[in-house]
Amino acid sequence: MKSLIRRTRPLPAGFLEWQVRLRAHTMEHDRGRPHVGVAPILGVRNSAVRTGHSSHSIICGLLPRESQLAECTKEFRTLYETSQDQGARVLYDRGIAYLRDYYQSSDSFEPDSLTTLLHRDLPVVDALRSDPACSLLFYVFDLEDRSEIGRLRCTELHGEAEVLTGGPVYDNVWWHNTLFHGPADEHVVLHFRHRESYDTGFGRLEALAP
Repeated sequence: MKSLIRRTRPLPAGFLEWQVRLRAHTMEHDRGRPHVGVAPILGVRNSAVRTGHSSHSIICGLLPRESQLAECTKEFRTLYETSQDQGARVLYDRGIAYLRDYYQSSDSFEPDSLTTLLHRDLPVVDALRSDPACSLLFYVFDLEDRSEIGRLRCTELHGEAEVLTGGPVYDNVWWHNTLFHGPADEHVVLHFRHRESYDTGFGRLEALAP
């Protein structure tokens, strides 16, 4: 895989706060069901297709600050290992209760990172192994939702994504996912590092400040 040589930058102003609020809202009001705002379209260069690029839907996650990463991973793992033998409902309920406190402040999360977990043999993973450059399109358009969380957003993030098969970031994402979906041993973690962002709503292409 090509090395990540470009300097990363913080996500756009307010974006990380919005992502944290979305998750806090769904933990409190929707039993953790992912909001469309945490499900971007991942775009990659892909020489295996005629157009040279392809797009894929994913669910993105937030990464704890490096100083908190190991402790958060330990808490995810401990919660799973002490609850999983009591049944899926108990495990899920305890996971939701934990995340209600977890998603409190954007200061707890890395300002330039997003993550996801995908099967190791998917074409999009192969594409990123060849070229880590990619984009994430966050598109929220709900005419009925007038709240700050649900208002129109069309934000495209550009950066690079590492394909991880081990290490502290991999462990954190893997145990977080395991808490709600069980072990995913044949999966890899994509660690997206942000470089630049644009507002692309209604044909615009306006650079967003970090």
